[in-house]
Amino acid sequence: MRRSILIPMTLCLGFLVCMAINPAGAADKKAKQGQLTGTVQMMNKDTSTLTVRKGTVDRQIVYNSDTKWMYGMQSSAKPGSLDQLKEGWYINCKGTFDGTKLVASACRFREAK
Repeated sequence: MRRSILIPMTLCLGFLVCMAINPAGAADKKAKQGQLTGTVQMMNKDTSTLTVRKGTVDRQIVYNSDTKWMYGMQSSAKPGSLDQLKEGWYINCKGTFDGTKLVASACRFREAK
């Protein structure tokens, strides 16, 4: 009799422990790191977004006050600002993805690819 009660109790306890651990594990997931490169198609300073085209695909980049801006090639990049960036210029941004949008932590841009 004790054995027939002990097994279901153990299974229920194990199930409850798994349910308690799973939400905590889901919250520990890191945002996916990534980068986007392409030609700047549109700049919207009101919503702090850039539309970048690579090939035929348009992607969104979201920036904020923490985004670091650099001007030039990777080997000779100098500190820059968003005010220097123009539509049609090549840009490379690194950050984390929020869905399909990249939240940029650093962007480097130049006049031509």
